[in-house]
Amino acid sequence: MSWKPKMNHTVRTLLWMLLDVALVNMAMIMAQQLRFEVSVPQEFFMRYIHIAPVMTSLCVLSFWAFGMYRNMWQYASANSTVQIAVTTLAGALATYAYSLIRYAFTQPVNDHLLHRTVYLLFWILLTVLLGGSRLAYQVLVTSRSSSRRNDKTQKVMVIGAGWAGANVVRDIQSGRYGDCAPVIVVDDDKNRTGAKMKGVPVVWGTGNILRLASDYQIDEIIIAIATPTGVLKPLMEKCLATGCRVRRVTALQDVNREAGTTSIARDININDLLGRQEEQMDMIQVAEVFRDKTVLITGGGGSIGGELCSQLLSFAPKKIVLYDISENYMYDLFFQVQEQYRQNLRDKLLLRVGSIRDDQRLQEVFQEFLPEIVLHAAAHKHVPLMEDCPSQAVKNNVFGTYATARAAMQNGVRRFVLISTDKAVNPTNVMGCTKRLAEMIIEALNQQGRTEFTAVRFGNVLGSHGSVVPLFERQIRSGGPVTLTHPDIIRYFMTIPEAARLVLQAASIAKGGELFVLDMGQPMKIRELAERMIQIYARRGSPKAEIVYTGLRPGEKLYEELLLDGEGITRTEREKIFIAKPETISMESMEKMLETLESCLREGGDMRRCLHEVLPAFREADEVNCKAERAACLEPASPAIAGLEGEPAGAAEA
Repeated sequence: MSWKPKMNHTVRTLLWMLLDVALVNMAMIMAQQLRFEVSVPQEFFMRYIHIAPVMTSLCVLSFWAFGMYRNMWQYASANSTVQIAVTTLAGALATYAYSLIRYAFTQPVNDHLLHRTVYLLFWILLTVLLGGSRLAYQVLVTSRSSSRRNDKTQKVMVIGAGWAGANVVRDIQSGRYGDCAPVIVVDDDKNRTGAKMKGVPVVWGTGNILRLASDYQIDEIIIAIATPTGVLKPLMEKCLATGCRVRRVTALQDVNREAGTTSIARDININDLLGRQEEQMDMIQVAEVFRDKTVLITGGGGSIGGELCSQLLSFAPKKIVLYDISENYMYDLFFQVQEQYRQNLRDKLLLRVGSIRDDQRLQEVFQEFLPEIVLHAAAHKHVPLMEDCPSQAVKNNVFGTYATARAAMQNGVRRFVLISTDKAVNPTNVMGCTKRLAEMIIEALNQQGRTEFTAVRFGNVLGSHGSVVPLFERQIRSGGPVTLTHPDIIRYFMTIPEAARLVLQAASIAKGGELFVLDMGQPMKIRELAERMIQIYARRGSPKAEIVYTGLRPGEKLYEELLLDGEGITRTEREKIFIAKPETISMESMEKMLETLESCLREGGDMRRCLHEVLPAFREADEVNCKAERAACLEPASPAIAGLEGEPAGAAEA
């Protein structure tokens, strides 16, 4: 099965080489003809005959060395012209050098060399002939592809008549997008409308997308505008309203990373419709902090832990140790990251299985690697499950954090970062309560020893394990219904890479005792998120998936808060990152709290009652939600970071 494709490539290469042999000799003969204008003197023609075999060999070898026979010429671009010019120049110079060497050892150079002008003309003509042959091949392939189109060909509307749009049109015409045909290009620049882009008419404007899609019977829309996502949001929503498949060209910085490509179209996803730009943070200082350091990530097999690992590898750490009770997640992550970086990471990325509740195992791992930085992502995070299993939440999120933090102190860890959630703010569920207690533990421990303890609060991480996005997508693709707990529930959103960057930023600027918070812009109703996902993922021609409300789950709040009462916020040197000033927790208070919880666990007492006792801010969700509904207060009630920036912000975790 593999022999035929190899033979096809070999035959195609041989045919190109035979053509180039003819073109090289044709270029030399034409160069002499142009130099002597009337006819080539016999003696000069004989000199050409003498060098022809070596000249031809040198040129073809040059073409091979510069990758001319590896190119897919049906996708040739302007860059290919430069390649051809450089390649033919190398061939011409090699021929001239050979002539000098050959005749230097026979007779006087001036009697036997071809005129220098001939070599210059030879290069110019060879460039034209080679470029023309490749262009002719591209036109032939494109025209044959166009002639084979039938009624099943997908009609494509390209939005944007600029550089990216021209690349998309060219790639569609050359067959790179499969059985598609560009029908129209839409642009809001009136200077471009009425013209044609590679034979495709350019029409005005994006406000007419619905009508144009209907008039031209469009099947697919490709947005080819290299503009930030936030600006494109209304345009993408118009395109989705047509019912067509919608794709967009990858941002310019991503295109540049893809070797050998000029335009990359991908399907619209929910990140595109968030309504805000994903925060891009300066990671130079982060790189300096983590370079040549050993970093331990607890919960290393999870969504955040895996992204932390992936980002950290680009900062050249000495070692990254992933510590998780789930060996399956870590095993899969290891090979995924190794494939991403295309290198053997067995000496740099180490996996260790264990629980954060196991003091002995923690000591073994800390003493084996002596990490300088710990990123503590391990936690039980699912609200409904922890409502049913409060003792497990306390064991893992409270005592597990305490055990890990204590092991860090005992083994000389320089910096410890706890990953927390805004459900820790005035919590209404067991998960949020235990995360607030974890914050209090590291605040107390920060006053002891040399380890710098800090925490990061963030929220609803799109695409993480157990988040609403994968659930909604599965429900929509299966035809629905999409299940929501309440029509007015509000959350803030961030992406997994964004969340990981915040953790790394916090680790790089922490001095100990801080609670870092990210400004995440405007919140979104979960209902709106579901409606947008239905637009994206619903199958064409299928009935629209229905949204069904199931009622708030135990412990679930209609809104999330960012700060506790009395917690102020201050700016940091990093834009969009703020510090909440936490209340001071003494070691005596922390130890008393742990003794109460330990006694409750040992005696099998009412854990929920014990949590209310040790954390008076822990309230029942029904009470909080009833007050919110009566007051019609569906916006976050906490002080907004936006007071500094001009718009509200916060964090939430699903």
